[in-house]
Amino acid sequence: MERRPRARLRLALALDGSIFPPGEQHRLVEAARLAEDAGIDYVTVAEHVLMGPHASEQDPWGTWEPHHLDMPWPEPLVTLAAIAGATSQIGLVSAVVIAPLRPAGLLAKMAATLHALSQGRFVMGVSASWHRDEYEALGVSFANRGQVMEDAIGACRALWAGAPASFQSATVNFSDMHCQPRPAPGERIPVWFTGKFTPRLVRRIVSLGDGWMPYNAYEMTLAEKAAAIGELRERYVEAGREPDTLEVADTLVPVEGSIARTIDQVPALAGAGVTIVRIHLRRFVRGPDDVPSAIEETAGRFAEHGRAR
Repeated sequence: MERRPRARLRLALALDGSIFPPGEQHRLVEAARLAEDAGIDYVTVAEHVLMGPHASEQDPWGTWEPHHLDMPWPEPLVTLAAIAGATSQIGLVSAVVIAPLRPAGLLAKMAATLHALSQGRFVMGVSASWHRDEYEALGVSFANRGQVMEDAIGACRALWAGAPASFQSATVNFSDMHCQPRPAPGERIPVWFTGKFTPRLVRRIVSLGDGWMPYNAYEMTLAEKAAAIGELRERYVEAGREPDTLEVADTLVPVEGSIARTIDQVPALAGAGVTIVRIHLRRFVRGPDDVPSAIEETAGRFAEHGRAR
């Protein structure tokens, strides 16, 4: 297999609704425009559809507190569509969309529409997530969420590939259905999975996906991440896929509230095989007025490390 040059390391900026007051969510679009102007490669938008009273108990990382329940969580695909209309180059990542919380056909249509509106800039990051209250309120099986997510992405792939499309699985079944718009021949909507590094995750990425988002949430050391990335690349080769197309997007751990010190982690992550580093804007701003300078500093500090791999 002929090897292609590795892509340059890229920078993603996480835009959270909590950066701005609930009545000023439109400013997320303004922040995305600033990120594009600064040369940042991607913006990411996270998701919870609903938050319930047991979030503090159910959160596996123990980071939720009662006042977090009323933070703004704008729907990511709608938010990214608004950003798409206000920008022209920056990549748009759902990080994440909780895939099981939408019917598979609806998820396929929403993603394909955003792909079309953004002229191919959308990346669908997906997760099964963790909040049982959210699943119960929306009438979706929490216990079976992994299977539901996997079937949903398989169904999306079928609907995006052509028409009429058919798909049969444990949780999604349809025959001779049409989904339009859909990617043109030769186009592919990238799907990045988050999750612990397990054989099931590897299978999902290799068979259905295009990338992995460890996002520093699973207590892996840098050496463990490097080994996991190496294994994924090997599995790509075994599956006849080009290993250099694998994307790995990891989140930078904030260091003492300093953008400069946080960005200093970039070379080590790049050396481990990470292709995209993400920084959480809200960790470095005290309020909305700090957003422009924080974006500019983030882009500048990242550029200091050099963008060639």
